[in-house]
Amino acid sequence: MSPEEIKIIFSFILRYGIEGSLAGLVVFLLIKNFLPGYLTEKGKNLATKEDVEEITGKVESIKTDYAKVIEEIRSNNQIKISAIEREKSLKKEIYMEAVEAITRSQNIISNFANLNMTEQQITSEFANDAGKIAKVQVVGSKETVRAVTTLMSNIGSSVIGLMLERISLMQRKIDIEIAQDQRNKHQNEIDRYINLMKGLNFEGNYDKGKWEYIKNSLQFETNQRDELNIEIDALWKTQNIEHMNYLRKTMGVFFEISALLPEVVLSVRKELELEIDPSDYKEIFDANIARGKEVFNDFINKISAQIA
Repeated sequence: MSPEEIKIIFSFILRYGIEGSLAGLVVFLLIKNFLPGYLTEKGKNLATKEDVEEITGKVESIKTDYAKVIEEIRSNNQIKISAIEREKSLKKEIYMEAVEAITRSQNIISNFANLNMTEQQITSEFANDAGKIAKVQVVGSKETVRAVTTLMSNIGSSVIGLMLERISLMQRKIDIEIAQDQRNKHQNEIDRYINLMKGLNFEGNYDKGKWEYIKNSLQFETNQRDELNIEIDALWKTQNIEHMNYLRKTMGVFFEISALLPEVVLSVRKELELEIDPSDYKEIFDANIARGKEVFNDFINKISAQIA
């Protein structure tokens, strides 16, 4: 409180007494302290009311801009979601075809043991399947591409090796067929001469020269047939042993390549969000492979016992 204000207060006390002075003091303090603040706030309120339309307009503008941003974000997100769904759908289509093609490519290995199939028949779908499998390199993850490439590389090298080993079996098969065809021709001649002898007997023809010719011819054909039978038996014995060994090898390669399949399947399932516990899948897969080996070994043992 300033000296001037103190003088004014004492002047009030002398003129109006203590009670009057207190009342005046209250009024004085109200005027001094409250009124200026009130007037100041009043001025602010007036200013706020004057600016309310401008502020409201800015708020509405911000809300509109915000709504546009939200809509743009929503639209962009929808576009991204649609793109992701299309990509996932494309991947699923490619992977389904690729897995089928890989399965057929694996079966090529086991089909090599079927000597009644030509190499062209065995590999006829291989080129087409290779194209389907190659699409994985376009859409696949690093893990999937690596797993598929490793598996197909093993199939390719195995096919070449098995194809080369198969040549000797196929050539021996041809030799057996040729020998059997010749043996059958000699057998037909034997049957013809026997029928001629029956006809001569029926006619009562005992022409010595004719009978001698027929007997000599019959003996020649019989000797030729018997020699071919010995040759054929020897060829079959070798063929059966080597074919069984080849069959064991082809199925061994088949099981080795099959062991690479889980990595492909698990990687594909991960990309397509078809989750499965890797250990559970491996347990199921390994059990099936073990069962397949057991069935195959039983088959081989039975066949080996028959041809021994």
